[in-house]
Amino acid sequence: MAAHEDRGQMPNNILVNGRPGSGKTTLVVELVERLAGCGFKAGGFVTEEIREGPNRAGFEVRDLGGSRAILAHVQRKGKPRVSKYGIDIVAFESIALPALEIGKKEADLLVVDEIGRMELFSSTFRSTLLELLVLPVPLVATVHAGNDAFTEDILSRKDVSVYGLNPGQREELLEVVYGSMHKILMVG
Repeated sequence: MAAHEDRGQMPNNILVNGRPGSGKTTLVVELVERLAGCGFKAGGFVTEEIREGPNRAGFEVRDLGGSRAILAHVQRKGKPRVSKYGIDIVAFESIALPALEIGKKEADLLVVDEIGRMELFSSTFRSTLLELLVLPVPLVATVHAGNDAFTEDILSRKDVSVYGLNPGQREELLEVVYGSMHKILMVG
């Protein structure tokens, strides 16, 4: 189904903004599953917690085909760092960038989970993200709540619709985001 047209002034991109633990990744995964049930193919990546017992030890990046790498971990030494996590930019780029490149060519929609502090250490990811926002392929992305200037610029673009996710409202917001993305995909 990966044929796309110009949608005029209709925002082509959906951003879900929320605090850590609010359910952004779960919402996006459920959205992709529902849209797949309608015949739409997604390309891109999600970022998931690594837990060691009851504690969060890091994060992994996983493309929608299942390939994964460790993005950040408490045992990773050196810089860059976000809080107690050492960031592996090369590992992140090795999964996220090819997934997005393939998705641009083969998918009906692109998924970026998330536009966050860890991921934004990659200047290549930043430039790729800006390119994705102007493509005819629609994008759904999650955005961390503590925004920097780069993220604020993305959130204020005219070609995006921004939805805030608060704890306890994931199912309700999923319905809204699903309806919006389904409409975008049907126009294309």
